[in-house]
Amino acid sequence: MKYYLLIGLFLFTLGMGSCQSQNSFPYLLRADESYTLPKKLAEISGITFLKDQPSNIFAIQDEDGLLFGYDLLKKQIVLTTSFAAKGDYEELTTDDQYFYVLKSNGHVYSFPVKQASVSGKVIVNKDLVPKGEYESMAFDRASGSLFLLCKVCKIDKKGEAVSGYILKVGEGGRLSNGGEFSVPISALSALDKRIKKTFKPSAMARRESTEEWYILSSIDQALVITDDAFKPKEVVFLPRKAFEQPEGIAFDKDDNLYISSEAGRQAHGMIYKFNVIK
Repeated sequence: MKYYLLIGLFLFTLGMGSCQSQNSFPYLLRADESYTLPKKLAEISGITFLKDQPSNIFAIQDEDGLLFGYDLLKKQIVLTTSFAAKGDYEELTTDDQYFYVLKSNGHVYSFPVKQASVSGKVIVNKDLVPKGEYESMAFDRASGSLFLLCKVCKIDKKGEAVSGYILKVGEGGRLSNGGEFSVPISALSALDKRIKKTFKPSAMARRESTEEWYILSSIDQALVITDDAFKPKEVVFLPRKAFEQPEGIAFDKDDNLYISSEAGRQAHGMIYKFNVIK
């Protein structure tokens, strides 16, 4: 009897180890810390970090051409900088030299990080991607390029893939065409059948430690993890009660994950921190 119990325990343990190895997502979707944002950031639409300012998270708000610096320790806004007139601004990233802001029409605004005022120093990079609606952009340090994903583009109407575009970063924050890529819908459906004909990205970030891309979709309430070549590896669904309208994603220097959510029907926008499981 003891013999069979030992075999059963061994097989159970083996099975548990197999399940854990298949599930590579290194975060528990229970926030280790949460930040209730002031009304100025009710429609927070993009977040990023500078490497030399780990306690500050930088953010933009949909509809306002303003860059905000939010102190995570003091839990308050410590910087407000104007970079453009009112508009539909959806994503924010940085290479530590320049901030890059994505407008929904695909225009990318670049301006220096180390300027008290960006007046006269903003470059508007236009007509580098096809016409469409864009909300996702991230900087890749390995290639020195920006990666953008379509949310709604004519080329993707057949539902076979989500199109993406690479923009090379040049001198002074000027951008140029650097190629194309795509995320196949069939590969997402194979991982989870709840994603069928479309996937509409609302934010993305590069996890440098693993060379993975984390792609957020507010509409689908999903977080997709892909490899370096944008081959989907995992789909994680976000509980709607906790994530009202997830529109921003970033990693700090310690690989902890941050997701921001617009207020939507709630009183305030939020930022949630998820510590990496070590």
